[in-house]
Amino acid sequence: MAVVPLRPCKAAGRLMPLLCGGARSKGASLSPGVPGRLTQRRYKKDVLPSPEGPVPSVSITEIRQYLRAQGIPFHDGYSCLHIPSLFTDIREGQPPPPASSVPYTLFIDKTTGSFLCTATLAEGTWQDFQANVELRHRGVPPASSEEPEEDTRQAREDARCIWERAVPLWDLLDEDETNKTKAMFGISLVTDATLKRFGVRYLRTAKSLVFPWFSPRDATLKGLKLMRVEKKGDAISYVEETIPRFDSYRNLFGLPLVSRRDTELVLTGWELDALALNQATGVASLALPRGATCLPPALLPYLEQFKRITLWLGEDLRSWEAAKLFARKLSLKRCSLVRPGDLQPRPLEALNQGLNLTKILRAALPASHKSIVSFRQLREEVFGELVNTEQVAGVKWARFPELNKLLKGHRRGELTIFTGPTGSGKTTFISEYALDLCMQGVCTLWGSFEINNVRLAKIMLTQFAAQRLEDQLELYDEWADRFEDLPLYFMTFHGQQNIKLAAQDYIVGAFRKFATDNTCHITLVIHPRKEDDEKELQTASIFGSAKASQEADNVLILQDRKLVTGPGKRYLQVSKNRFDGDVGVFPLEFSKASLTFSSTSRSKVKLKKMKEEKALLAKKAPEGGSGASKKP
Repeated sequence: MAVVPLRPCKAAGRLMPLLCGGARSKGASLSPGVPGRLTQRRYKKDVLPSPEGPVPSVSITEIRQYLRAQGIPFHDGYSCLHIPSLFTDIREGQPPPPASSVPYTLFIDKTTGSFLCTATLAEGTWQDFQANVELRHRGVPPASSEEPEEDTRQAREDARCIWERAVPLWDLLDEDETNKTKAMFGISLVTDATLKRFGVRYLRTAKSLVFPWFSPRDATLKGLKLMRVEKKGDAISYVEETIPRFDSYRNLFGLPLVSRRDTELVLTGWELDALALNQATGVASLALPRGATCLPPALLPYLEQFKRITLWLGEDLRSWEAAKLFARKLSLKRCSLVRPGDLQPRPLEALNQGLNLTKILRAALPASHKSIVSFRQLREEVFGELVNTEQVAGVKWARFPELNKLLKGHRRGELTIFTGPTGSGKTTFISEYALDLCMQGVCTLWGSFEINNVRLAKIMLTQFAAQRLEDQLELYDEWADRFEDLPLYFMTFHGQQNIKLAAQDYIVGAFRKFATDNTCHITLVIHPRKEDDEKELQTASIFGSAKASQEADNVLILQDRKLVTGPGKRYLQVSKNRFDGDVGVFPLEFSKASLTFSSTSRSKVKLKKMKEEKALLAKKAPEGGSGASKKP
């Protein structure tokens, strides 16, 4: 089973050889990795042992009941519960001070139960929180923090060295160089005062802007993001590097400029957009560390003070979809959304075009109740889909252009069913299918009952490198480093499960609901029923096909059979396409060396010959044994 959520993510390159003399260390890499979580305060294992097995979930009702039972006062916030910190200096045996005088600096996520103390940066799971409450009742001080790991220390040292080598852009001796650099990044209209206020610097050796990440507790430098421009012909792309790696880079750029009196905020997906917004409107503006890719839960406590948040994440429909998801996480009642469009581009572009950014913010759409809408609210979305047909169609496959012609793209909120004969290469194909999207920034979660994660990762790494690495082990680290930077995850369960048809129907329905509610794309690999080897598979061949085919938006079948006039061939059949109805087939060729399938550029003559041959086979087959009908 492949679960493939669709979320945007920016591509990244590598600056480490340039910045650090070419030496590569595990903790010094600047390339973004798999998004994750780094605990700022780590607890001693003998005090707070890690629970065996998966961490049990907790509901907001259970959290509230526990806090009341323990006599811990709390405020009910937008995304978190606010309580006094367990880690600040509170004398044991003394009655708690009045709630109005206690700083509520510890935040408990309503969804996950994880906590963060903004005063000490201590954080952990709900189980960690309960353990510390018990320690406090016994008069034991809070669990002490350990020294940062070597990787973390090295990363911070690298950040410090780069920061010291970077210089303020306006301090460049050559004014012409300053103007050219600003023009290169599209920030000619961003003033030196704005750059100085946000602490932006320039690293001349790497031709990169440097955005600092300061600790919200003591203003020490914790990390950096570097941004450079790459040109390929007329196309311009921005390449971002973070130190530490993306899995521990959790910065809200611009946070040190926010005062406790600020009640309104604009949340952007890009540091340059935050600069433009703050300069043009004077409103507090923050940039997410991974753009519209995700809103890390650890950042939610820092957004609790704002009564109104406007999300202006980017200029495409993927950013718009992300904004709607983030609004649900932040609380719909306080969020407004700026819909991308020609008259409402991303903030930096709006500044460069001379548009009124304040007017655009005032026209932001409220993120109203998720279950009730009117056409008035949908009107602009409908028009946006008509104008941006290519973006609405989804992310295009780079390796399978013929699949783009049929499915048009990989879209959020859909369920795809994939099947094929045993031994036909289903896992190998779907691995490349998912890898293709993952390399374009689509966050991907893999779960397989039949193949363990090591073997699956080996297959995908071979497909990624397009070569066998067994005979070139000296290249392994290079390719593994690049592969590690992809937004790719693996579930840890493994082993075949025997389930009844009713259970499968329930599971398919659950996946359908999950894809819709969470606006992600799920691909399920389902084995076919036992069929005659002489017959090609069809939609009815899918095991438990009634529920699966009904719920699916797309049905893909990997056909593997011998043709009359040639050797055995594989081809992919799209037998259902709810997006626009196009169905059909296209041939696949398998490369054993790279474990890849490639969609070949066949002439119309060869495609016609293949269709004629299939028609001939259909006539020879018994009635009802032919494949599913296909729309030309």
